[in-house]
Amino acid sequence: MLSAEEHWIRWWCAPWEWAHADWIDVFADHCGMTREDCTELLGTRHDVFLHSVGVVPSQPPPPVDSLMQWLQLDTTQQQRALSLAGRICFGQGGQASPDDAGQVHEPWCRAVAKALRPGLWLNPSVSDARILLAAWAGEPCWSRLRLSWAPDALPPPCAELPENKLQTLWQSVLWRVSTP
Repeated sequence: MLSAEEHWIRWWCAPWEWAHADWIDVFADHCGMTREDCTELLGTRHDVFLHSVGVVPSQPPPPVDSLMQWLQLDTTQQQRALSLAGRICFGQGGQASPDDAGQVHEPWCRAVAKALRPGLWLNPSVSDARILLAAWAGEPCWSRLRLSWAPDALPPPCAELPENKLQTLWQSVLWRVSTP
């Protein structure tokens, strides 16, 4: 089992290990190789992979505790977190998922939304919780985190959003999805 710091370093330095399969296809197209050949190449030419997917290679910064919480969530919890953030910021029309037991979370989402008042600081054109995640994570981390989704499934980034609101939103959501 990896320590939290080792997990962070691995996540930062070897994003192809957990990236959506379509990003490997982007890399294969970039190199003019088959997917299988690219898989072998990844271990030795990771800088080529990073450049092909628009990530600036760098040494990992010190672990970011809040983002470490996100990385420790399983896929279902991450989806639930995005769904809750969507419900809080976009109301019923947000990214609700049928398995989210919406009735259980709805009063909590309304209470958080009442405190955060996203209608005052969030552009109405924003409708994808991943935009909020991107703004919260910051560019260096988001450039890697976005690899979790297919390249064509990502919304364009958003202008600056209030850091204090994003911190409160994501701390609340992470607490909710990680509390049994």
